[in-house]
Amino acid sequence: FRSTRPEINDGHRIHIQEGRHPVIEQHLDLGETYVPNDVFLDNEEQQILMITGPNMAGKSAVLRQTALICLMAQMGCFVPAAKAQIGIIEQVFTRVGATDNISSGESTFMVEMNETASIMNNISDRSLILLDEIGRGTSTYDGISIAWSIAEFLHNHASAQPKTLFATHYHELNELANKFPRIKNFNIATKQVNNKVIFLRKLVPGGSNHSFGIYVAQLAGMPRAIVQRANKILQQLEQKSIVPQGEGASSEAIRQSLQNLPAEQPVQLSIFEASDPVAAQLKEALEDLDLNSMTPIECMLKLNELKGLL
Repeated sequence: FRSTRPEINDGHRIHIQEGRHPVIEQHLDLGETYVPNDVFLDNEEQQILMITGPNMAGKSAVLRQTALICLMAQMGCFVPAAKAQIGIIEQVFTRVGATDNISSGESTFMVEMNETASIMNNISDRSLILLDEIGRGTSTYDGISIAWSIAEFLHNHASAQPKTLFATHYHELNELANKFPRIKNFNIATKQVNNKVIFLRKLVPGGSNHSFGIYVAQLAGMPRAIVQRANKILQQLEQKSIVPQGEGASSEAIRQSLQNLPAEQPVQLSIFEASDPVAAQLKEALEDLDLNSMTPIECMLKLNELKGLL
């Protein structure tokens, strides 16, 4: 756990080099190392970072570690970074997580809008704002419109240019960087190897057009039949160019495409699939076993042999 003494000044810049999240770093599995990230924010050149990237890639960790480093610095603490120059911050606003208030009749989206409205009405030139997935609780078009308008408001505010980290799955918001000079696109890097996605945890310049939602569902233990069916549906939608960015497609266009999608026939779920030659080998080998006549060590050897088939 390496820390450094931050430099606090009267400027408006936040410049963190190789910053880390102190809590996540302490809870990594043995042998894992935390991937540090640089963050630069100011009121003149790079005010708003629009951060895209897949679920589980580390967008939220970057948001939280930036706020924690700024808070720790102003408390007089050493900070988990190689170097940190922090212009004085007078308030930190966050809109992260998903909650609702059922007892008061408020939906998750209503709570999100209440909190976001409070932020927009209280910003200052020395504010740090963390926005995570603004607009996700409503329809795609409404969500994009609200998120876009909020980014414009923060950029064009007459009296304040609050430094903002804006994590989103709305890839359409990458277009903002082409229209506003202080909005910059960043993404959490990934690498695809065969059918696997490797999360590199590194914040890099540029936008991302992939969410890898189906892959994340597979990691979560979603039944294989559901994952395969979801991939088929996604392929059909992409072939029709209805979801060119993976997000933000026309609702009517999607409905029409799904109406033409062949219905999946009900099947008996099985751990073996006839179309998989390896599964057929495993099935045949297991059917030939006489467990009652095998010793424990023979069972272990056979299990190791079957594992080798995979």
